[in-house]
Amino acid sequence: MQPTKPKSPPPIRDVRAPAFIPPAGSIDCHVHIIGPQTVYPLAPSTPVELADSTLEDFEKVQNALGIPRALIVASGGHAFSYDHLVHLLCRNPENYRGVVIPAPEITNRELRLLADVGVVGARFYPGINAPTRDALDRVQAMGWTAHFPIANTAQLDAWAGQIDSIEGKFVIEHSGMPDPTQGLESAHFKKILSYLDTGRCWIKLSPRFSKLSLAPFEDTLPFIHALVARRPDRLLYGSDYPHPNYFLPMPNEADLLDLVLLWAPDEGTRDLIMRRNAEELFGFSRSP
Repeated sequence: MQPTKPKSPPPIRDVRAPAFIPPAGSIDCHVHIIGPQTVYPLAPSTPVELADSTLEDFEKVQNALGIPRALIVASGGHAFSYDHLVHLLCRNPENYRGVVIPAPEITNRELRLLADVGVVGARFYPGINAPTRDALDRVQAMGWTAHFPIANTAQLDAWAGQIDSIEGKFVIEHSGMPDPTQGLESAHFKKILSYLDTGRCWIKLSPRFSKLSLAPFEDTLPFIHALVARRPDRLLYGSDYPHPNYFLPMPNEADLLDLVLLWAPDEGTRDLIMRRNAEELFGFSRSP
């Protein structure tokens, strides 16, 4: 008998209206679409069970929040499968771009096919695919960004050499996942700041690294304020909907969006975070 996998809670389906009205054409740069798993099952290797959160479910979230565009990111549960992502991107090529987890043996022809349907990045995920020199060179040759979910300091240390060697553009997810208890002077957070200083790094802002259970996740604010002060032109909004592998009380999507008012008090900076930076980096059309 196979051991029972933990069940990742589903997102809150009833999304309230946010206090923050995002700029027209805003882009959520970290979204996972799950299912329907009867058609697009997750990989058998996925360590958790995930509830379906389909494109139709996400479109309801988009309408409630006023964020019409998104970067759809392959979750670790998808492993190397990209047929679902291709289907999603083909359904709305104007408003969606994608990030795939490429298998080591993926062919150049497959990479070109993925680029044709709107894939703009390759994700390197612990335990699935390592950021080897060959893989990073192929990503750069495609003109894509390399994406890194940094779960902890040990992983950052393990991958730092490869990330340091990247000559092209790259993205760090979830604010770099610093430990809030270690403070702004931790070696981990200083390393994340140093990536911003290269000018080739973009960071998806997210409170996912919080040790607290409820918004506004006060322990994350000093770190995000430091990132905003450092390079507001290199920051992106990434909600992480539907929050796979998150076992704390599930936030309302509007609670997360309203954090932007705390992260960036001026309208110009919020505009950079919510749309302008993503338009530049991922090739979305520039909104008026």
